[in-house]
Amino acid sequence: MLITNKKISDTDLESALIIWDFLTQIDDLNKADLIFVLCSHDIRIAKYAVDLYKNGYANRILFSGGLNFFTKNIFTDSEADSFAKFATNEGIPIQDVFIENQSTNTGENIQFTKSLLNKMNIKVNSVIAIQKPSMTLRIRLALDKQWPENQFRISAPNYSLMEAPHKYINLYMIINEIVGDLQRIIVYSKLGFQSETSIPESVESAFKYLISRKYNLHLIR
Repeated sequence: MLITNKKISDTDLESALIIWDFLTQIDDLNKADLIFVLCSHDIRIAKYAVDLYKNGYANRILFSGGLNFFTKNIFTDSEADSFAKFATNEGIPIQDVFIENQSTNTGENIQFTKSLLNKMNIKVNSVIAIQKPSMTLRIRLALDKQWPENQFRISAPNYSLMEAPHKYINLYMIINEIVGDLQRIIVYSKLGFQSETSIPESVESAFKYLISRKYNLHLIR
């Protein structure tokens, strides 16, 4: 369990909410060829993928994710294998579940998944991509740059910042995570990894404030 912690002030929380709301961008959904799950530390995403499948949004699920800073302390297998096991235990037929378990970041999620689909000769034109709510903007910008030939709808389980913590990740770590995610949106567009987006002044101010408060565990150095 990740036990890193500190006292969170009301101003810390207000700033984190500003960033959370900016990072969360969810589409209305239509039926698609594939549910593309960019895995993480939160098993609720696997549950959401199962719900989408059972509600007829797609007849195939692809789980993508190895292990990273957070999940190496949570899962014994890769994120993708752990999520796939959850899905099959929930009744999803194993032949409808695909696993990409080598990626360690969003760019690799996309590139390794494209490669796997090509090797399996699976053609998809429409995809529902899901992650945590606070990752939806990052996913959109990365897909727009790295997989522009497909039609994507971006979604996530419906929960708030205050509901984001779970058994293994507390609110302090969630705030560190979203500060790092916002930094990646700023930096990765300059490196060509994703499309650019404008950062509102209120979001930039919240970002700088939280860094000054040492929410820096998830920053790229």
